[in-house]
Amino acid sequence: NGYKFKITKIGAKAFKGCKKLKTLTILTTKLKKVGKNAFKGTKAKLKIKVPKAKFKKYKKILRKKTGLKKKAKIKKL
Repeated sequence: NGYKFKITKIGAKAFKGCKKLKTLTILTTKLKKVGKNAFKGTKAKLKIKVPKAKFKKYKKILRKKTGLKKKAKIKKL
């Protein structure tokens, strides 16, 4: 819905069960942690856009025990 927040971490179960969530854009370069099962129950083809400079780091963080499906796409901004 166009909301913008300044974040440093995504809490556990933050987007759990958000079946209508199609895309997520992370603009911050200061993301350090994503909580356990943060994306559990979201769409299998969720698209997450991250800053180009932090792509490798964020890809590793977002795939680690967050409940993100393997079909989810992580792309550079």
